[in-house]
Amino acid sequence: MNTKKARLLMAVATGIVIVIAIIMGVYYGVSYFSEANKLADLLKTGSSYMDSGDYETAIKYYDDALNYEPESEEIRNAISYAYIKIAENTATSAEAVEAYQKSLMYNRTNKTPYWGVANIYEQLGDTDNMMISLQTGYENTGDETMKLKIDAVEAEKARIQAEEEAAAAEEAERVALEEAHSDTLQKLYECFAGEDLDAVKDMMRTEEFSDLADEVIGSNSFYYGTKTPEGSREGKGIAVYENGYYYYGDFAGNMRSGHGILMRAVYSESSAIGSFVYEGEWSNDKPNGQGKCTSNYYKDKIGASGLSKQVITGTYTDGLENGQMTLEGTPKGGGSVKYSYTAENGVAKKISDEDSGVKGQYIIAKSGDGKSNLTSDGSLRGVEGYTGGE
Repeated sequence: MNTKKARLLMAVATGIVIVIAIIMGVYYGVSYFSEANKLADLLKTGSSYMDSGDYETAIKYYDDALNYEPESEEIRNAISYAYIKIAENTATSAEAVEAYQKSLMYNRTNKTPYWGVANIYEQLGDTDNMMISLQTGYENTGDETMKLKIDAVEAEKARIQAEEEAAAAEEAERVALEEAHSDTLQKLYECFAGEDLDAVKDMMRTEEFSDLADEVIGSNSFYYGTKTPEGSREGKGIAVYENGYYYYGDFAGNMRSGHGILMRAVYSESSAIGSFVYEGEWSNDKPNGQGKCTSNYYKDKIGASGLSKQVITGTYTDGLENGQMTLEGTPKGGGSVKYSYTAENGVAKKISDEDSGVKGQYIIAKSGDGKSNLTSDGSLRGVEGYTGGE
């Protein structure tokens, strides 16, 4: 083959290669710009649906856009944000949690979904799941406010647990003491059941029962009687309370309820009162309903015009006189006297503007024979132990 012909063939071959290269370049160029246009259209359409609040449809367009750029953070963030908006506008907690969790599939470093889930579970009282969301969020975002919340919740849980353990220990100690005093209280229970209140007073004044009463502090109490299988006081029983008050009677729901007797027979040596007894109706652990208060005083510790015994009968509300009351008394010098008066929420009503004869007191009743007055200084009247005093 001559040189001229060889050169011609070489030129033709080179031309073919160049043409092919041009064709391929045009093809790929057109293809690239076509995909770019499709991507742009998908993103534009998705954004328009976002602006209109149709987040579900926006997500569909954004998902299609991901097919063109699977690693695009911008597109993934847009989808994540759309799911957050769905969560914020959903009707139920379960749906909101689901939407927040889908949001995290596209952006695990976004703080909002973790807080959203945590807040939902906190409102539901589900502390465990709230803590899981915050802990995961802290690990993925490093948000220090999440760590502060976690620490605060754990500290509160520790405080509550410590209080519960202390309360349980205190209750266990009380139960142990109650069981230790069971035989003692049983004796007084049987004495009450014998309906001889004078014998009950004598027993309460013994060293055994005085020591027992001294062990009761605050709202604590020791009990002997029937209980439910769960240990709640229910039915007939006896209990000793602070300051030496003993109750014998009905219990319901762990409280004094029904008919019962409250008695105290031990006071300080300087006190004029020797014994106090309330017998009547109870509810909500307090005297409520019809009842009778009997107070006995030492004659050598009261004035000449004082009463050595007084019996007040009427209606009581949470331990306070409330309604028409009757007082029958035994004067120190003998005989008897009777008064009728009205009290409202523990305060006796004034019936006369005349001088009571006692400074700072007013007349609330006159005796049946008109020879004496019953006076008050406005202090609360009611069952001993329920009027604000000892």
